[in-house]
Amino acid sequence: MLIAQAPLRISLFGGGSDLPAFLERNDGAVLSFTIDKRVYVVGHPFTHRNGILLKYSKTEDVQDPQQLQHPIARVVLERYDLNDMDIAVMSDVPAGTGMGSSSSFTVALLAFARHAKGIPTSSVDLAREACEIEIDILKEPIGYQDQWASALGGINVIRFNGSSDRSVTVEQVAVTAHATQMLEQNLHLFPVGEPRSASKLLIRQQTELTAGSKAEQITRRMVNLVEQGHRAIVTNVDDLGPLLHEAWSLKREISQSISTRKVNAVYERGLVAGATGGKLLGAGGSGYLALYVPEENSERFRKRFTSKLPIRISSIGAGALDAS
Repeated sequence: MLIAQAPLRISLFGGGSDLPAFLERNDGAVLSFTIDKRVYVVGHPFTHRNGILLKYSKTEDVQDPQQLQHPIARVVLERYDLNDMDIAVMSDVPAGTGMGSSSSFTVALLAFARHAKGIPTSSVDLAREACEIEIDILKEPIGYQDQWASALGGINVIRFNGSSDRSVTVEQVAVTAHATQMLEQNLHLFPVGEPRSASKLLIRQQTELTAGSKAEQITRRMVNLVEQGHRAIVTNVDDLGPLLHEAWSLKREISQSISTRKVNAVYERGLVAGATGGKLLGAGGSGYLALYVPEENSERFRKRFTSKLPIRISSIGAGALDAS
């Protein structure tokens, strides 16, 4: 049996600057970290039949990868000529919650396929190929950050070169154990609204990112917050709250579709309860709301918000192994 995994991510600053429409005229950057919530791909060869049995939110039983309805699975399995296999996909968090699960699946499936074929693989290989499949081949209206974050693992500043080569550079953020613990304990994640597809929101955002537009100008300002966020994690984690609030205010200026009345209400209740800032993970609309609460406000905050998704920062990126 072969098991592959890829972590989900939380993006703190710079979201939107990794979109192709922004990178046509600008350099982008994001600050993000991966967590101990993952997408798993588990599979083994058939010994008694042919074809592909693929189990995710649906079950597909086909004779050839070309017949698969799942576009990512179809491209990856056909590209690596993988057939006659029983494959199951699982995730610690539902899809559509703003943590990059779609790209994590792509990265995990690539790790699975490359390992099954005995192909040596690096994190960079996985990230680049996942971007190629999702953006260049499948024309998904997404950016480049999720694939790189999931493949690499850890806390990273990921910079995107807006020139024609679209090169990517990564700076791993070195933090103390105490800073890591503060970030894990003080960042509270709550589901708001139903899981959603980000495609429509991202298409709208890319359409608005025209030359000289308000959206482009605001996204540039959000890129500037990446370095400030980096500095906060290294020097004083509590500075993240006000920076997140500034980024959240900027992002809502780009489009009304970024947030909803319900999300705004929960965010305002969080501020009253002691949060100093936060953001809606992913493209917007719904998903998980992340609120930063300094330790001195935690008791007051927990009296009003009684449950959250516990997270730990994970330094382990995507990979695959034989479980037999």
